[in-house]
Amino acid sequence: MPVTVLLADDHKLVRQGIKSMLQAQKDILVIGEASDGVEALKLVADLKPDVVLMDVMMPNLNGIEAAFQIRQQGLKTRVVFLSMHANAGYAVRALHNGALGYVIKDADFSEIVDAIHNAIEGKRYLSKAISDEVLEMLLSGEGEKNGSLESLSPRERQVLQMIAEGNTNLAIAEKLSLSVRTVESHRARVMSKLRISSQAELVRFAIQQGLIDA
Repeated sequence: MPVTVLLADDHKLVRQGIKSMLQAQKDILVIGEASDGVEALKLVADLKPDVVLMDVMMPNLNGIEAAFQIRQQGLKTRVVFLSMHANAGYAVRALHNGALGYVIKDADFSEIVDAIHNAIEGKRYLSKAISDEVLEMLLSGEGEKNGSLESLSPRERQVLQMIAEGNTNLAIAEKLSLSVRTVESHRARVMSKLRISSQAELVRFAIQQGLIDA
């Protein structure tokens, strides 16, 4: 039986390239593609792939938050991140949120295959470029879950990301099938919990936490 994989990346060309290379592997089968974290969550629940190979930075719901929700929902799909960010802090957050792999996009393709196979066996895999730094952070306790970000509910973290991406309350309400008043309430709670008083501060916080690109 081949390992079934879902690809989640907001760049279609990236997905197509990775899919082409993975399909050349006799024991790997790509069964779906998602362009953001919301779609990835839905497809993980619907298709139940063995592994989701997911980008960190995606619109509407970032990969790390999607990984957290996959774990919270009790889904059995293993998460492997494929990221352009050689950032040990992102990798540590990914591991804290249930990921089993973190591979840098400019790594050799063999690392992606190794990460997928390790995930199936329940083992962690980190790109060689960041593995030593990640290990040091984990051993020292540095990079533990950020208290401020962790004080937010999953929905509040999603709203935070969408606000930082420049979405209006109305746009967020339409995308999440919520009322504008509910979105306004989420926004107010986010600002209060994070002790942030302006849009600019909120955007800076989102960038620092790896929710969006600078």
